[in-house]
Amino acid sequence: MKKYLTLGFLAFFGFTNFVFADDHESSETEVFNLQVQLCTLTENTSIKQYDGMINDYVKWSKKHDVELYFARQTPLYPQNSWFDSGYDFMELLYSTHAVSGRGWDKWLGTSDGQKLNERWQKMAECRVKQAASLTHYINQEEINKESDRIVSWNWCSLNDGVTWEDILAEHDRTAKVLEEDSLGIIGWATIYPRIGADDAPGDFAHIVVYPDVEAAQVYQQAQSDGGWKDYRDYQKDFATCRGDAFMIEQVINNPNS
Repeated sequence: MKKYLTLGFLAFFGFTNFVFADDHESSETEVFNLQVQLCTLTENTSIKQYDGMINDYVKWSKKHDVELYFARQTPLYPQNSWFDSGYDFMELLYSTHAVSGRGWDKWLGTSDGQKLNERWQKMAECRVKQAASLTHYINQEEINKESDRIVSWNWCSLNDGVTWEDILAEHDRTAKVLEEDSLGIIGWATIYPRIGADDAPGDFAHIVVYPDVEAAQVYQQAQSDGGWKDYRDYQKDFATCRGDAFMIEQVINNPNS
């Protein structure tokens, strides 16, 4: 498989209102660039060695004023397709579209960026995608507290006759409900595949963040206590979903820190 360096796809997701390198402060309703790398380490590379390269990348991004939110996710309760694909982990990079574009140009057009690219390609094989990310609900204080947390992914496809305007209005309604009772959730966004995503498992994905597994079970309890009816109605009236997969997320770089 040919290896491509990217400053990532899936990325979660940075559920965070950090100030980007272009002095542009994000807002919760703005659409951001989300990139993810679906990666497998090469035989002779340890995760410690790989992390050394990633640390050098973070330093490089700060030097060139293209710093990104950077996280890594590993499976906790994955879908079977994860094992079929054979990935070790996902790397998630989150920024404005402008910062992502400048980062790519500098990565490909500077000598130190090209050297890091060569190191990266020797250490891992990664498939790279790109998406748009829209945050619906966030508890910023809780999001910034921990560097390790639980993230669920649920891929969905629009039902026949449902428009994007319909689904966005429903998500806005749900966000207002979470403002009253978060059910253990500290962040919720949807992502929309755009580049290199022809094999995406759906039209969009729900990404939900919890501080830990115990908090994630608060939501599961609410589902058991009757919330399953709302989920049933969502699937009947708006979109058909695959169901949650849980990941452990480690924040590697947060520009707010």
